[in-house]
Amino acid sequence: MKALKIAAAATLLMTGGSAVAQSASDAQCLILSNAFASQAKDENGKKVAEGAFYFYLGRVGANATSAQLKTLLDAQMKSITDATAGKLMTDCANRVRDKMQLVQSIAGSAQPAAPAQKQAQPQGR
Repeated sequence: MKALKIAAAATLLMTGGSAVAQSASDAQCLILSNAFASQAKDENGKKVAEGAFYFYLGRVGANATSAQLKTLLDAQMKSITDATAGKLMTDCANRVRDKMQLVQSIAGSAQPAAPAQKQAQPQGR
């Protein structure tokens, strides 16, 4: 758990203190993904955790103070144990995967608009 506390402190520093996560589970995922990104033994695990960290960092809103974010992260740190951290991180990674699949499912149909073609002007007018 000491590593998770260090990860939470790093998270606070990286967010600049001017934001708050949208939910308790987002805060948990931000804490866990940061910890797993720095401590995972295999490269794939690190990459998944790092991607999840940036995903959940992107879900941080800009409306709260650093005190509010610290309170939220501290509260969520208390709810994470060594026994639950792995499953919670898996849940976090699965939510990221689901959002990626959602975006990919519409990526083929979401094409940029074609540029408007200029109408040829009749000569002499």
